[in-house]
Amino acid sequence: MEVRRFSEKDMPEVLALFNNAVSDKETIYKPLNEAMFTTLFYKESEIMNPVVTVGVEDGKIIGFAAGNTSIKLDKAYITYVGVAKTHRRKGYGRKLLAELERVLQEKNNGIKKFEIVFFNPANLTWIVPGTSTHDHPNAPGVDMQSSAYLFFKNNGYRDFAYQNVYYLELKNYVLPDDMKVRLKQLEENELHITTYQPDLHQGFDELFDNLASEDWRTRITDNIKRPDGGDPVLILEHKGKICGFTGPLAVQESGRGYFAGIGVHSDYRGHGAGKAMFASLCIGLKEIGAQFMTLFTGENNPARNIYEAAGFKIVKSFADMRKDKLY
Repeated sequence: MEVRRFSEKDMPEVLALFNNAVSDKETIYKPLNEAMFTTLFYKESEIMNPVVTVGVEDGKIIGFAAGNTSIKLDKAYITYVGVAKTHRRKGYGRKLLAELERVLQEKNNGIKKFEIVFFNPANLTWIVPGTSTHDHPNAPGVDMQSSAYLFFKNNGYRDFAYQNVYYLELKNYVLPDDMKVRLKQLEENELHITTYQPDLHQGFDELFDNLASEDWRTRITDNIKRPDGGDPVLILEHKGKICGFTGPLAVQESGRGYFAGIGVHSDYRGHGAGKAMFASLCIGLKEIGAQFMTLFTGENNPARNIYEAAGFKIVKSFADMRKDKLY
C-alpha cells in the first residue's frame, strides 16, 4: 500500500469509506457530505491546520487518517483512522497513522505529543445508542467499545482520563418533588434561581474567577453580549449577586438541549443549588422544545452526582488518549 497526502480529487472515495463505516455501524458517527468533510478534515482555519493521509492499493483508496494541529499548541490531535473492511489486519492502519503523525510533526516542530481528546477542534457528531437521531456534537475521546480503542493502544497511545456521556429524553421529565423542596429551602436563604437580567444582576466575572474557567467565561459572555441579548442564562442569585450559572437555554437543530456547563461559587455551595439549577435547566429546555439532552464529564468529576440526580444515564464511555512524539 502506498501512503500519500489527500487531495481534493480523492474526496469521493474517502467520503465513501467514512460513510460506509457509518452505514455498517462500525462507528457511532453521523454520515458526512463533502462540505462537512472539508470543514472537519481538510479546511485550514485560525484554530486548525489539518492533515489527511490516504492509503492507495491497485489505484484505489482503501483507507485514510485525519488529524490537525496549530502553531499555538505543543500538541496535535488525531481525529480518525479507517481502513476498508477488505483490507484490514494487514498493518495498513498503522502505516496511515504513522505517516499522519510524521506530517503533523513536520508541520509544527514544537509538537510534544499527540492526543485524542474533546479539545480537538474537528468535532465529529455521533448518534446516541438506541436512538435514530439523538446526537452529541463532539466525541470526547476514543469510544471504549470500539475496535479503535485497542488499535490506538497497540500503536503507543495511553489512557490519561475517562469521559462518560450522559443522556436523558426530556418528553416525560418533570421537576422531582425533592427539587421542589430544595428550591423552597434556597428561597428561604434568599437564594433564587432565575433568568439573568443585566440591569438586575452583577458578578459574572467574579463567579468565573472563582470557578477558574475561561471557557465558561467566554461562552457566557459571548452569549449575553449578542445584539439580540443572547439566549436566556439561568443563574443562582443572592440580593442581585450572581452566585452560580447554567445554560444558556437553546435548542440545537437535532432537538438537543444545549448545555455549556454549570457552576456554583465556592461561598454558596452545600445548599444543593447545583442540583436545583440543573433540574430547572432541564425544565426550561423542555419548555422551549428540546427533546433530549446529552453531556459529558470526567469519570471522577463530582458534577456527575448532579446529572445522575436528575435521572441522566451513561450511554457511552470514552478514553482520552495520548502518545509522546517519537521523532
